[in-house]
Amino acid sequence: MDKTVKFYSEEEKKEILRIASDHTINVYDASSDLARRYNRSQNAVEVKIYKTRRGLSNNNKPRRKSPKPIVLEPVIEQQQPADIGVEVPHGMTFEGTPKKIMLHSDHFRIYF
Repeated sequence: MDKTVKFYSEEEKKEILRIASDHTINVYDASSDLARRYNRSQNAVEVKIYKTRRGLSNNNKPRRKSPKPIVLEPVIEQQQPADIGVEVPHGMTFEGTPKKIMLHSDHFRIYF
């Protein structure tokens, strides 16, 4: 079987849109007829009709999805005092018991 991608022509799109907008037409029968005419699988044509039908609104025009607004909530963290015997710089917190702490002149490393 040929694995190349086939796109729908304008005539095919118009025919599929006509079938999708008419809810009295049986999609299974129409897709088998179109599949033979367009030399495609029946399942592919049937899915295309259903997706087109789902995209139609009441006035039979394709509807576009509006983007959902993004709601950002502030993250509030409270600084906990260090229980490791080493002063943690202001603004840094961690949870758990470290296995090893290495202090350097300009930074420190905590291993858990």
